[in-house]
Amino acid sequence: MNVLLIMVDEMDGRKMGCAGREDMHTPNLDALAERGTIFESAYCNSPLCVPSRASFVTGRHVHEIHCWDNASPFDDSWETFGHRLEQQGVPVTTFGKLDFVEPCGDHGFERTFREVRREYGDICALFRNPLCRRKGARERLEKAGPKDISGNTDEQVYQKSLEFLRSSEAQDGPWMLWSSYLNPHFAHYAPEEYYDLYEDPQFPEVGDTARLNQLNRDLRYHFEVDEPVDEEVWERNIRGYHGLISYVDSFVGGLIDTLDEEGLADDTIVIFTSDHGEMLGAHGMWWKCAPFEPSVRVPLIMAGPEIEEGQRIEDPVSLIDLFPTIVEAAGCELTEADEDLPGVSLLPAARGDHDDLPNVVLSQYHGHGVRNGWMMVRKNEHKLIHYHGYGHELYDVLADPDELDDLAVDPDVHHKLANLDGTLHELINPDIVDTTAKADQAARLEYIRARVSEEEFEEMTALCGFDDDNE
Repeated sequence: MNVLLIMVDEMDGRKMGCAGREDMHTPNLDALAERGTIFESAYCNSPLCVPSRASFVTGRHVHEIHCWDNASPFDDSWETFGHRLEQQGVPVTTFGKLDFVEPCGDHGFERTFREVRREYGDICALFRNPLCRRKGARERLEKAGPKDISGNTDEQVYQKSLEFLRSSEAQDGPWMLWSSYLNPHFAHYAPEEYYDLYEDPQFPEVGDTARLNQLNRDLRYHFEVDEPVDEEVWERNIRGYHGLISYVDSFVGGLIDTLDEEGLADDTIVIFTSDHGEMLGAHGMWWKCAPFEPSVRVPLIMAGPEIEEGQRIEDPVSLIDLFPTIVEAAGCELTEADEDLPGVSLLPAARGDHDDLPNVVLSQYHGHGVRNGWMMVRKNEHKLIHYHGYGHELYDVLADPDELDDLAVDPDVHHKLANLDGTLHELINPDIVDTTAKADQAARLEYIRARVSEEEFEEMTALCGFDDDNE
């Protein structure tokens, strides 16, 4: 069986027509969900590009592979689903963003086009105490609006992907194609035809920013959005972001049409997802890194042979589940090295057998903009956020999708908080993980400092501003 993985960057998984957002123009994703299965509660395992993708390709949590932030490489000894397929005779081709940090090998993805590699990564992530303020971060918001982006990398990736699907290799099979796009990542400028689809945008709920946990206030400070964003600027960002979602939706349509035209649909499992979401002003926060739903929820749709059509699965799942899913979809097998993988294959559930679905997911963040890490578990309808050293929050994300009602302050539900806290500590030791992340980041900073000149180091840290008042 062939596998077509379509991955976008920074897409809130709830922003599709098929996810209940009637204001979103996503006809191709809606059609894909109609011919397949949508996982309505899918999560990333760390809402930041590099650690999320590292966790995704290895099928392991970031605290296991020590890939904490956008400056962290992960060791080549950790095998990926790319290794597993190649070892068993299924060639893997990738077009577009992979996002690995040096030093590293190919991580099992030899056949690439513009895979996006970082030599040292985002050095801001290595300053946790005191926190740094990212100079110029707020200026990203001003860039939003209509813009001609024709000929960009995403369009090249799309064309390369179409060429592959029309090739003799695609006819011979089996194969895996990972077609990976940069959009709808900020800055939120979109082609005018898509921008104009959203003339009356729906603004996210902000709630009371005064009640934000210290670690969320840290993020607002780091990204220079601790002061309210002008409504006109906010509107341009919403329209631009939503327009970019419709823009990448058009790529999905072209890829699926080509599968059909080339007679490949009956032999191909299609998976659509993203590496993380986008806050877009919810809770007064922007971009990712936050533990709230817009940041950690991702789209996940599967379609193909024997997959239930029009099926909607509410059980929480996460990106670590896609390692065993992709291996099974490609007709390959897990090995002894995979016996301790925390995820499970979602292919049986997509085909109607829900017996082995995970009943809990874990996400965590230890990157730039927070003095301590946070960890999040979702089980059934409830979600616990553990802000290390700064308390907890508890939400019923089905009854309160905007996360405005913190149940942790309600003594009548403390038994639920205690239950989820116990689940969290079964999965992770917050003290050890937080300490380990900071130690690794300090070592990484010294590693970089030892390999560049003093002048280069100063240039690398030029965007990291420090304010004694925030210590």
